[in-house]
Amino acid sequence: MTRNASTYDGDVTLNGSERPPVELRDPADVFVGGASVAGDLTVQNAEYVFTHAPVSDDAAVGDAAVETEIRGSLEDGYVQSVDGDVRLDDAEDVFIAADAADGAVSAPGAENVYAGDATPAAPEDYDVSTFGWKQSGSATDPDTGVYAVGMAHDIDLTKVTSDVELYLVGHGHEVRVEGRGAAVSVHFVGYDNTVSVGPYLASSAETDTGFDNAVDADPYPAEDLVEMSRSEAYSNAGFGRRKVTFQEPADGDEWCPNCGKPAEAIIERHQMEAFFLFGRPLWTFERSTNPARECEHCSPNAIHAELSASERREIFD
Repeated sequence: MTRNASTYDGDVTLNGSERPPVELRDPADVFVGGASVAGDLTVQNAEYVFTHAPVSDDAAVGDAAVETEIRGSLEDGYVQSVDGDVRLDDAEDVFIAADAADGAVSAPGAENVYAGDATPAAPEDYDVSTFGWKQSGSATDPDTGVYAVGMAHDIDLTKVTSDVELYLVGHGHEVRVEGRGAAVSVHFVGYDNTVSVGPYLASSAETDTGFDNAVDADPYPAEDLVEMSRSEAYSNAGFGRRKVTFQEPADGDEWCPNCGKPAEAIIERHQMEAFFLFGRPLWTFERSTNPARECEHCSPNAIHAELSASERREIFD
């Protein structure tokens, strides 16, 4: 069998023009997207392998079988579409999405393998689907979420009102999600990826196949649970003896005394009877000494992820 050897400098993308089996020799990092390899995938002697595909230690693609060899001063490799087998030799870090290969995935000689399990949708089914180096994307009022494979992607989702999924393969991704009344499910395959979630969304890392990944959720603002502030209640009291009620943020508690859940935002409900003059209490007759407390989980003023789809969308109408 005649081996075709090509020499390249820099990044290399396998996009279907190479005759398989294809070998990348001594690249830096390699990123393998979903449904990108129509045969077997062998990762030989990598430092780190991150994958949501079942992995064996037996080489499925032998060196002798290779027809197209790509070598040289290679930097990063991107496997987007190969109509057959792929072999990656002596890579640094390899990131393999779920359902990347139709055949077997093997990683003989790898120093470290991070393997997990997830079943994302096809890349084209997501609102934002990115592949490569330093990609960016955004979507408003998304329905499905984000599928990102590569390095250092910058993605924004805004006005999220439906549950979304983020499937992030590689490293250095930054995703920001803002909205109300929905849940954000995150799957990590790699390292140093960060998802920032607004305060009115539920969020969870469903799979974390790697390390130094984070889902950072903004704390729920206690002020959003306040129906009537102290200053508003005093201002509305006018002149004379009046009963007023108001709410204030409570400090120092990590657990809600009302529902017993860990809470980021807790308020106190106060009652007061006083003689008011120009919005100021001159004499106080009665005030609550043990005000009731509530949090973002039990307050009737909180926005919850279990709103119906129509209720969620009404928020932005």
